[in-house]
Amino acid sequence: MDQVTKAKVQFRREQWKKLIMECQQSGLPVRTWCTQHGFREQTYYYYLKKIREEELSKLPVPITLEETKPAVFQKLEVTTPIPDTRAAVIIKLPQATLEIREGTSQQTIQAVLLALQSIC
Repeated sequence: MDQVTKAKVQFRREQWKKLIMECQQSGLPVRTWCTQHGFREQTYYYYLKKIREEELSKLPVPITLEETKPAVFQKLEVTTPIPDTRAAVIIKLPQATLEIREGTSQQTIQAVLLALQSIC
């Protein structure tokens, strides 16, 4: 793409950024706004997509799992006696195995599952 074409594309995108902001600030449905301003609704959404993609490309690259900190677990104490020591539920994950024994309180199970949810 030559410089003139690049300049045209960039100029058109800047115009559409302003038009999209105007549409969003108008409070009107997109279809109504486009009709009132003589634009095709498909054109509006085409430029909206292009502008979003352009803005997304400017964001920093997301952190990969290798770069994240290891999960920190907190020791939970079971306050109710456990009548049976066999596990009722066993969940095997790549990094750990979780055994929930019969009689474990609902509060403890919820806390453990929330901790797992935050790392998985």
